[in-house]
Amino acid sequence: MSVGEMVGQMFVVSVGGTQPDYYIEKMVRKRNIGGVILFGYNMKSEEQVESLTNSLQQLSLQTEPAVPLFVAVDQEGGDIASAPWVAQQPAASEVGSRKDPGEARAIAATMGRQLLRAGINTDFAPVVDTGFGAAIGNRSYGEDPELVARMGTAAVAGFEEAGVISAAKHFPNHGPATSDSHVSLPVIRHDVKTLQAYDLPPFEAAIEAGVPMVMVGHLVYPAIDPHYPASLSRDAISMLRRDLGFDGVVVTDDLAMAGAKGGGTPAEAAVQAVQAGADLLVLSSPPQEQADAYDAVVDAVESGEIPRSRIQNSVGRLLAVKDEYHLRGPGRH
Repeated sequence: MSVGEMVGQMFVVSVGGTQPDYYIEKMVRKRNIGGVILFGYNMKSEEQVESLTNSLQQLSLQTEPAVPLFVAVDQEGGDIASAPWVAQQPAASEVGSRKDPGEARAIAATMGRQLLRAGINTDFAPVVDTGFGAAIGNRSYGEDPELVARMGTAAVAGFEEAGVISAAKHFPNHGPATSDSHVSLPVIRHDVKTLQAYDLPPFEAAIEAGVPMVMVGHLVYPAIDPHYPASLSRDAISMLRRDLGFDGVVVTDDLAMAGAKGGGTPAEAAVQAVQAGADLLVLSSPPQEQADAYDAVVDAVESGEIPRSRIQNSVGRLLAVKDEYHLRGPGRH
């Protein structure tokens, strides 16, 4: 693959409507994007979503280098559930309160199977944050990291059983945050001891359970890196790799969020995230900002600011997951 084709694989971008438009077709054909993320406004019915995902997969497979797309959603159960044909499931806090990992697994397997019917092969779930802080609330299984670890690993197993790619989120732990990273940049002042005892265990458990992706959040943990949010931090991502032994796909939370941009642009955030070691960049900004972010990463590789090997490593991991989950084109999966 060329530099441009490899960089494209590292982007998961939003789509304008309920069917492919000029911009998303151009992102697939000209930039070889790795995937798309669908929101409520993209999804009216199972049939419509199946038609949308089939069209996009077909386009990607007809365009060299013919790589299938990640088609992702945030379908967690509770309030975070935008696919209208997927049966309503309880929020994680309710599931956690019953302390039955079998229930967590069954819910994930059901959601996964129902998503896959319409060609959605990736779910940015489960939330393995400990605590009910800002932006998390009932999305967490609870305030006990051991309970969250048990529930999270059960959910990972359920998605795996359904054949859907899952992502444990939001590393290192959004649970204690008192502000929402959609609109600001939370700072969590846990010392190293608290980090290891409280924040990290559910992520360690999910990694041990074979979760294919871990989503890094827009959170500053001064004990890890006083300057950058985890999503843009070399120290946070190398902790995930080195200390927690994660060799799967590191995916950023949406770079359109205020916590990532910090007053700058998604293009600047994208370059920083790649420099920090992220493999997959989620970006739901308008089409021009998506294109600018892609161009900025390509330019950084071509100028030598980002080593080509950095990109090759990420693309190797991305293709390995696509291969392992047998992502493929049109038709029922």
